[in-house]
This record gives sequence, C-alpha cells and structure tokens, in this order.
Amino acid sequence: MCGGTFAPAVAALPSSPTGTWLTADHSAVIQVAPCGAGLCGQIVGIALAHPGDSMPVDWRGHPQCGEIIVQVAPVTNSSGTTDWEGTVLDPRDGYVYQARLSLDANQNLHLHGYLGLPLFGQTQTWVPYRGQILMGCKLKTAAS
Repeated sequence: MCGGTFAPAVAALPSSPTGTWLTADHSAVIQVAPCGAGLCGQIVGIALAHPGDSMPVDWRGHPQCGEIIVQVAPVTNSSGTTDWEGTVLDPRDGYVYQARLSLDANQNLHLHGYLGLPLFGQTQTWVPYRGQILMGCKLKTAAS
C-alpha cells in the first residue's frame, strides 16, 4: 500500500476519507492523503497535557509525529459505495489491526479496527479537524 512516501492532501472526493481528522479521543490529528494505490494516514498533530511536555514516542522510541498509522485501499461494499480497507497501527504498542474506513452522511470518518473478524472490533468516529497545528506537531489548545 504505502511505501513511505506521503503525498500532500488533495481535495477530498465525496466517498474518499482524504483530509485532516481529529481522533475520537481528541489526542491526535491524522492527515489522510493518497499514497501508492491507496491512502495513508499520518500523525500531523498531537495534543499534549501541558505545553512543556515532550512529544510522545512510539513503541520503538521514535517520535509519533509524522508516523504513518493508517494504510487503506478502496473496496466496493454491498450497497455499491466505496469503503477503504487495510490496516491501522497503534503507535503506542506497535499492534497492527485490520481496518475499514467509511464516511457517514455528515462527512465524519468511521474507523473500524479489528483482529480476525470485523464483528470483534471497535469503531471510532473521527471528525474533520479545522483547528491549528503549531510548529513541532503540537495542537493549539487553550493553554497554548
């Protein structure tokens, strides 16, 4: 899917999850953009508990900022619309899960991550991010 090259975001198609998304727990912003034959999601912003906190690192000790955590390709679902299937990486522990991305009528992104069968997974709703990302991958907060 993605070979490490991350293309800048392009205008989103109605059924494409390209764009900048705030994760369900509001801890990070993920930019989803074309890469290879599919899409990749890269961490572009991280919320810190306190302005002076250091940026989090992944399970290997590398900075999470800039890490590609989503890799998906288009698939046509049973209703004839396009979903995106692939993998999602948890940067904290290195676990890789199967993933399905889809957009709802409000243009929110639903990421369903699972191991084995989709029935045993969880869905998160990511909303479009329209806030500011400060230098160093930091999200602008009231304390920033």
